[in-house]
Amino acid sequence: METNQVRKQQIPMESVYPITIPPDYPFIKTNFTYLFFSHILYSIFHLVLGIGLFQILCKHRIHGRENLKPLKKKGFISVANHCHIFDTVLTGLTVLPRRPWYASVQRNFEAPYYRKMFRNARGFPIPDGAFGIKKILNPVVTAVKQGKIIHFFPEAELWHLYQQIDHFQRGAFYLAHHANCPVVPMVHLFKPRTFFGKQISDNILDITTIVGEPIYQRVPFEEGGRVDMDSVQEMCDTAHNWMTEKMKEYHTDYK
Repeated sequence: METNQVRKQQIPMESVYPITIPPDYPFIKTNFTYLFFSHILYSIFHLVLGIGLFQILCKHRIHGRENLKPLKKKGFISVANHCHIFDTVLTGLTVLPRRPWYASVQRNFEAPYYRKMFRNARGFPIPDGAFGIKKILNPVVTAVKQGKIIHFFPEAELWHLYQQIDHFQRGAFYLAHHANCPVVPMVHLFKPRTFFGKQISDNILDITTIVGEPIYQRVPFEEGGRVDMDSVQEMCDTAHNWMTEKMKEYHTDYK
């Protein structure tokens, strides 16, 4: 997959229905009604996309799940490459039976058709602007300390089927410092499936997800103190370098 070919497949999310995010906006909703309908939607995605598309047609394999065992009942932040329009489903399959919450840019919650699906599937917006991450700081830290998984795509932009690792935003790693929790990296790897030597379809893929070891802060955050930004950057670089290495190994072996 050449870079210039993949980039043309990006799915733009247009801000058609702008939203205002007030100070008391419930980013991570936990009320019974929301969780009930979220559970139904999640189950549909798991059956139709998770099993029907990814596990049967796309032959989805997951490696490294043993890295999640020490965090079985603990909250943490996970990160992955943003490479498929349904990569949230791939992430969800990876951490089953747990169900994470997904952070995404605000315009995804302003787009036609997708905005309600994102929200009802445990998605929440990262507000636009320089202080967007700080606006979700308390909800995310609280959720992690309650034992929840919060997932981020640090590349921010979705490039459908793109198989390189772009520049990372540091927000997820900054939040992990505030929560004093690890970041678990995972990488979704694709190659085309073939039948008698011929590619079946651009979207029928052989998919491998690899879960890395949890990454911990070199300098823990102390209440009332400041986050060590060098430690944040180290955490970010460690995740980025690990994903890049796994991507290169996978496609070198494939070639």
